[in-house]
Amino acid sequence: MFTVLGIGANGLNTQSEVLNAIASNIANANTPGYGSRETAVAATGNSLVRPAGVTLMGQTLNAGLTLNAGAALVGDTPVFSNGIQPTNTPSNLAIQGDGFFMVSAPGGIAFTRAGMFQIDSGGELVLPGGAKLYPPINVPLGERFSVSANGVVTVSGANGPQVVGQVKIASIPNPQGLVALGNNLYGLSANSGQPTVTTPGQNGTGTLTSSALNQSATSLSQNLVDLVQAETAYSVNAKVLTVGQQVIQSTTNLQV
Repeated sequence: MFTVLGIGANGLNTQSEVLNAIASNIANANTPGYGSRETAVAATGNSLVRPAGVTLMGQTLNAGLTLNAGAALVGDTPVFSNGIQPTNTPSNLAIQGDGFFMVSAPGGIAFTRAGMFQIDSGGELVLPGGAKLYPPINVPLGERFSVSANGVVTVSGANGPQVVGQVKIASIPNPQGLVALGNNLYGLSANSGQPTVTTPGQNGTGTLTSSALNQSATSLSQNLVDLVQAETAYSVNAKVLTVGQQVIQSTTNLQV
């Protein structure tokens, strides 16, 4: 049978995880391409305390009695925004609609909505953390270049415009199933499904905008409301622990 202390401690742990997600959202309110964490809490499984049909003090109790251990975090998923903010960096890219940039990470191909690309010493488009755009594109150093809405990269050379590459993006069947890897990168999971690599603007994906970035999906107003609710729930669960301790102390002090 579950104890008041156990249920209270369970509630504290669950609300602590919810507060962690809210704090992360608020901290990343201005982080380009950030997927706001959405949490889901559910009651834990029930445990049968008294079966139906039990006779108690001469009465047959038809209804059974079940209790649960409190609540548990059953979901912590990213939600992405299609909002766009302009920048002064031509190599910055934003996706107007669905889709993810693909980059080469230490563990393989990762996915991101944070197109903070810059040109490295080798002429490749890379993120600030060093992850390179995939498939790779080389831009001649010192050359002016542009990226079209459908991802065609063109340089303005001495002999006129020249196409040097094509930006591809990935369509993820269930973006909320992606797993955060850090540095605004996400990995696949069984829930995300397998990506479809496509040209921007095709297969339901958005088009590209250069000199722009996708905004963070954090809604400060909503997260402040969630913060107050989670803080209240945490405080009440702490109160449950205090009451439970008082009950145990009172029982211990009983004189027979």
